[in-house]
Amino acid sequence: MKRRFFVLLIIFSTWVLSCEKLKYESAATITGADMTMCACCGGYFIDIEGSKYRFDKTGLPTNFTFSDSQLPLKVELNWEIKVESCTGFNWIKISDIRKI
Repeated sequence: MKRRFFVLLIIFSTWVLSCEKLKYESAATITGADMTMCACCGGYFIDIEGSKYRFDKTGLPTNFTFSDSQLPLKVELNWEIKVESCTGFNWIKISDIRKI
């Protein structure tokens, strides 16, 4: 019985250690809502490694939520530039995100 438990423990430990954890490409801070009124405004401001971007809260992964009272909020994320017709506005699409 002890031997069987020991073998199962080794198998489980190997499986846990071999699982690759999700890696995030950037650290960032969600700084606040964009309250300006223009055709290309809105969403939230996010500072990613010294550069400012905007994102739409409705496009976030469903397992991530936050409220304005939590801002500024430090996060890690995977993202890409979102192609928009509004030049001069840096919108991004967030594929994975988590609070730090």
